[in-house]
Amino acid sequence: MRWFVLPGVLAGLACLSFILLHAGEPSRVYIFDYLLRTQDLPGAALVIFIAIAAAFAPLARAGLALIEMIGRRPWVTALVTFLVLCAGQLFVAKDHALAGDEHLILLQAKAFAAGRLTAQFPPELLSWVLPRPYFDLWLYASRETGAAVSVYWPGFALLLAPFVLLGIPWACNPLLASGALVLIGRLASRLTGAPQATGWAMLLTLASPAFSGMALGYFSMTAHLFFNLLYVWALLERRLFLAGIAGSFALVLHNPWPHFLFALPWIGRIAWHDGGRALLRLVAGYAPLTLVIGGGWWLLMREVQGQLWFAPQAGDVLFYWQLQLSRVFAFPDAGMLAKRAAELVKLWLWTVPGLPALMVAGWWLARRQVPLRLLGLSFAATLAGYLIVWFDQGYGWGVRYLHPALGALPVLGAAAIIALQSDALRRYAAAAALLSLVLATPFRWAQIESFMSAQLSRRPPFEKGVRQIVFVRLNYEYYTQDFVQNDPFLRAPVIFMLSRGRAEDEKLLRQRFPGARLAHEAPYGHVWRLD
Repeated sequence: MRWFVLPGVLAGLACLSFILLHAGEPSRVYIFDYLLRTQDLPGAALVIFIAIAAAFAPLARAGLALIEMIGRRPWVTALVTFLVLCAGQLFVAKDHALAGDEHLILLQAKAFAAGRLTAQFPPELLSWVLPRPYFDLWLYASRETGAAVSVYWPGFALLLAPFVLLGIPWACNPLLASGALVLIGRLASRLTGAPQATGWAMLLTLASPAFSGMALGYFSMTAHLFFNLLYVWALLERRLFLAGIAGSFALVLHNPWPHFLFALPWIGRIAWHDGGRALLRLVAGYAPLTLVIGGGWWLLMREVQGQLWFAPQAGDVLFYWQLQLSRVFAFPDAGMLAKRAAELVKLWLWTVPGLPALMVAGWWLARRQVPLRLLGLSFAATLAGYLIVWFDQGYGWGVRYLHPALGALPVLGAAAIIALQSDALRRYAAAAALLSLVLATPFRWAQIESFMSAQLSRRPPFEKGVRQIVFVRLNYEYYTQDFVQNDPFLRAPVIFMLSRGRAEDEKLLRQRFPGARLAHEAPYGHVWRLD
């Protein structure tokens, strides 16, 4: 097994070197680089340690026993995973929507749960109770009616809505992650023809902190992973119409790019190999939800936004769409390539040590097996597709942009282990996965908890269940605008507002809440009781 140690150590050292050269001095203004520097430098050291320690023979026996147990009881494993992830969501991630885009999805889900399409605020308070920097960027709001909607397509918010009704929105992503775990095991077993591949693929998934970390929050990437895997399963069953339905829901989860990239190789294969009739069945599955939810949401956003600034001539419409696309896409330059390289570094450091290399080996070994080859192409298309997205992933525990295709790693990794039939590889991979599960995952969860606690400590302190106004001072270094998180109809006793300075804040209080009294003054805002 010593032959696997040196490449793992060298890869870890390469990651360390890249982080030191790329990230520079940590500044929270650039949150992706900040997290890369502060979290992934110690993460790289841990990965190097695991690469060395995995050569310790007794660990291999324990790892192989765990793989066998998981393979025999995949549903029990998924249930335990669900319960642990729920606990992580509540106590590690604090059940707090960290990023503004997470909150907007949750806000939209609460509106749906109330039977409404949009949030509704008093028009005169609109720019106080919503983060002003996100207007016409991540949300649209009508200054006339007070209606507000997230710019993200509403599929994930629709998924969240039943959980909101039950009072358990924190359980949605853990449930989707557990379902994805079972699908990964089933796909590995089916595509390799080896029952033992189930345990391998599921442990390689569970032991990758990127998988569990992304489930701790309200990003839609876990849902993308689940529906992409469901899409592949339906295609393997030759249920093209059902695959189209699963794919259409993946398209409208928050934006269509992640599923479009993942599905592209499969659609190309169907069009080339199966002909027009099969492709029409797939498209027929895609069409209803995509048109109704995607198209309907676009129309709703236009209605809330009000009169567009351009006249409705064809040339102006084309210019408008060109402007919209340029906010996301651009030709890759050195800076964009560096961002994508940094995400590959995170992929290495947030998965079982060596798993990306094992995936590439499995993809090569299985190149004549069409489904496995297509799964690898889905990952490659996702990686290539984000080369023209000019910004980095920002927040996200793991590799947010590659997460919809993350299932390719454990499935192809399991395929490599089965195909190579190397006892040394099996023992080393089992030991590395076990160490990653018991060391790297708790370590990463501790990093998440520490960051969440530090971030929430900057929110002005308030009493739960007591009527209060919490003014939050804008500070881009700490993204304090993301603390302005309100119920979509201001039904909660605590209302968060973005401060405009003490004088303006008090003027608003005299006009709208004349009985308010100061309860607390904090570095990042001030709190007023209303009773």
